[in-house]
Amino acid sequence: MKKISRRHFLATPLVLMPHALHAAAPTYPNRPIRIVVGFQAGGTADVLARLIAAKAATVLGQPVIVENKPSAAAILAADHVSKAIPDGHTLFLTFAEALVSNPALYRQLPYQPQRDFSFIAKIAVGPLVIAVNKSVPATNLATLIAHAKSGATLNFGSWGAGSHGHLLCEALNKSYALNMQHVAYKGESLTIQDLLGGQIQIAAGSIGAMRAHLQSRALNAIGVIGKSPSRVLPTVATLYSQGAADSAFTTLGWVGLVGPANMPPAIVARLSETIRDVLAQNDISEKLLSYGFEPIYLPSVAFYQQWQRDTPIWAKLIRDAGVTLD
Repeated sequence: MKKISRRHFLATPLVLMPHALHAAAPTYPNRPIRIVVGFQAGGTADVLARLIAAKAATVLGQPVIVENKPSAAAILAADHVSKAIPDGHTLFLTFAEALVSNPALYRQLPYQPQRDFSFIAKIAVGPLVIAVNKSVPATNLATLIAHAKSGATLNFGSWGAGSHGHLLCEALNKSYALNMQHVAYKGESLTIQDLLGGQIQIAAGSIGAMRAHLQSRALNAIGVIGKSPSRVLPTVATLYSQGAADSAFTTLGWVGLVGPANMPPAIVARLSETIRDVLAQNDISEKLLSYGFEPIYLPSVAFYQQWQRDTPIWAKLIRDAGVTLD
């Protein structure tokens, strides 16, 4: 029988009993809650955090304050929250990359997701769309592959080495024996700017950032990731439906809420249920969709299990791309 250490046990989400929730309800929260994000104010993560925070404050009866700690790959924010007191008053709203790809990208990462965090709730998924400059004679995956194999020069951009957009395009290279070259940018807006200008020919980006350019025909959509069409771009076919069967093309990025390891189960339950109630509000759902995110709630244990499934998939993408960042 496999021996389970006390530390591993405490770092693993528990099935939360109702009586535990009621026992903690009178004392939590007893002061303002901070939601830390790893990006600058005004960015997508910041906007989503403030949207959730405003509604959560009403449910919890305490102010919920967003604190920005921008750094490469959100490492500073993740490390800060991992070392916070686990009383539910310091939380981390994060994209998937900080928890599933950073451990494979950085050999000296100052935190480890399973050891250092309590998984609270998944909030949404953020499908990426692969788009090309309008000068590229491709409107779907088959015509893109044919064009790339005709000898055309194709440079693809992403918002940074090791980003989801980078890994997705590298997966196209590997799956279809292409030779597209990567150009890394410091942010998605710069990537899209050069895609529009023709300095790069292809990029995988967030639907929220690319949607207006796709609708105006300034860019052409090749496909979205996932097994089902995006609710935000329902007329764009998935790469999966076009024959791209590798897990790279069906594993979606997500937005989730975590806290420090060893948070009391009742507090995790209270926060998870708060996220559930916030996402059930129509105006929140509509705003998330307007930013290119599809609200999909998962409670603590299910969220943790998804992280377990996703982590080896992202690690394989990183190995296949040959990317290391330290």
